[in-house]
Amino acid sequence: MKFYNREAEIAKLREIRSLSYSDHSRLTVATGRRRIGKTSLIVTAMEDEPFVYLFVGRKNEASLCAGYYSCRM
Repeated sequence: MKFYNREAEIAKLREIRSLSYSDHSRLTVATGRRRIGKTSLIVTAMEDEPFVYLFVGRKNEASLCAGYYSCRM
């Protein structure tokens, strides 16, 4: 996906990543309307480093935990 005018967002995500290496761990949450490129933006910003991406759908807590647990196996 080609990004237009997202350089500032990519730079901020990379800055947050570098701060988490040198200072304290950080949790970053990307929210917004559907289908505007949130996942692609994160993947692009983190493409040169390993990272964990957890999708949280609209489910109850027990279903989410069961799904995450089964993914680890």
